[in-house]
Amino acid sequence: MSSFAKAVEAGSWAVTLPRGPLLTTPGRDERTAPLRPPKSYTVGDGRITRVSWRYTTKGPDEVRAWLCHPHRCVEMATRRGGTQALEDLSAEGPFVLRFRRADSRNAPRGDVRIEDLQLIVNYR
Repeated sequence: MSSFAKAVEAGSWAVTLPRGPLLTTPGRDERTAPLRPPKSYTVGDGRITRVSWRYTTKGPDEVRAWLCHPHRCVEMATRRGGTQALEDLSAEGPFVLRFRRADSRNAPRGDVRIEDLQLIVNYR
């Protein structure tokens, strides 16, 4: 009797938000709504291999950001990048992106708008 390993199909899904959170208060976190695969995608029991992101800011640039899965958060050190730190977690998410304005006395004044946000989840 022989056993055959089920082939694992690779895939990806992406979500784009033209406007993200508005950061008005230094030191206070603002979040996106939970991000999930589009309804047309069936991720099933897919596991993350890599997550990529990009976003822009409008206003003062001193912003910290995190990519959060229900089981772990990863700091996004740049406005465009990717990570394998969420590898093997469920590709269904949901994912939340958190943003925080700098809270130092020298931080520029004014609100910061997060824009053109994109999240791409690769899975197997």
